[in-house]
Amino acid sequence: MTAPIGAWRSALMKPRHSIETRLGAAPPRRFSSACKQALEVAVLVCGLASGDSDAQSLLLADTEPGAELAYATALDGPRLAAGAPGDFSRSGVVHAYHCVGQSCTAPVALIPIDLAPGDLFGAALSLSADTLAIGAPGQGAGAVYVYVHDGSGWLLQQKLGATPTLPDERFGAAVAAQVDRLVVGAPAADNGAGALYVFERSNGTWAQTDRLQADDASPGDALGSGVALSGSTLLGGAPQWAPAVAGSYGRGAVYVFENIAADWTQQARLQPLTAANGDLFGSAVSLSGDRALVGAPLADAGAGGAFVFTRSAQLWTQQAHLAAPGGLAGDRFGWSVSLDGDQLLVGAPFALAGCGGVTRFVFNGASWLAAAGPGLAQTTPGGLVGWSVGAQTQRWLVGVPGYSGAPSHVGAAYWRDSADAIFIDGYDDVGAAACAAAD
Repeated sequence: MTAPIGAWRSALMKPRHSIETRLGAAPPRRFSSACKQALEVAVLVCGLASGDSDAQSLLLADTEPGAELAYATALDGPRLAAGAPGDFSRSGVVHAYHCVGQSCTAPVALIPIDLAPGDLFGAALSLSADTLAIGAPGQGAGAVYVYVHDGSGWLLQQKLGATPTLPDERFGAAVAAQVDRLVVGAPAADNGAGALYVFERSNGTWAQTDRLQADDASPGDALGSGVALSGSTLLGGAPQWAPAVAGSYGRGAVYVFENIAADWTQQARLQPLTAANGDLFGSAVSLSGDRALVGAPLADAGAGGAFVFTRSAQLWTQQAHLAAPGGLAGDRFGWSVSLDGDQLLVGAPFALAGCGGVTRFVFNGASWLAAAGPGLAQTTPGGLVGWSVGAQTQRWLVGVPGYSGAPSHVGAAYWRDSADAIFIDGYDDVGAAACAAAD
């Protein structure tokens, strides 16, 4: 669900790749006091002493430099997946895991036989039970590969493309699967206006059933940079959307579509109450029932923000504007988001000199509060913790595609099943001293 692209990850007018390019736009900084402030409440940050962490690292000894493992991540039940779109000359690979408790099986590498350098297979992932959708937005107009687990292993079920097929749409830049339905984002379609493609599976075969665009679509909006699906509702992020007013740019919007009587209809266009130029609201989206979570990584002078919306009687309203405690300009809080009922995770991969961090919030019935989450093992400046995130009940998955630092960027994923964890004071004790090494 994540990737850099030119000046920001959601523009999607170029291949979603190159952490080095991204870091060049946001050089590391030294934050001694900021490091301490963020560590007081951030649930996942760089610089933790390895002995303080219950998080499990998913590392691969033979991963080549630049693989960027966990550029995208996905989880559902005991199954986890981590994409490495930079591996094998950027043709890409996805590693699938089966984890129970604190133990994971050896990963299975998924590599279609038709991949070519630059395809970026694994740049987007979505898991739904025994179905895994994998985006390869660099493959011509883009492609999505759907794998199914038959009880003994993962098998390629079908390769999907857009209809009509147009060059450089970046089809597969974002994916969201739920049972027999799949939504695919193509943010570069139609001169960058973007589009959403809906597929349905029947008797083991997928077929495109709709192509959606915003009612007010304009070139450059990048609809489909982020997608989410829950029941009969889907979200499409358009982070480059701006009102038709002179001087407006990149405010962003999220479009809500509802399936009524087998027909998809635009229900709403979400925008934050504090919308400003360049916020890129809609870069990342997540949906859980009648609640939506939207990232705006360049809001608040680049510190970033995340916004919660709720639906009642078909009307969507903003419930909360979340910020990282101790957040600073350039952190990009809201780069990645994941919502699961009354809890959510928000990534800020450029915080703390690019070490990154993830904050977990829980809803107490009245408001969203920063809360305890999984600890994370040692990483380094440039690790980009929180590039991708996933939350499901007491299981959390976090992508660290810059793991091992520049220039290698081998990447790693960290996960934790915290069903047995007990937090006394509401926060993990992560210790500011260890973070000083990154200052």
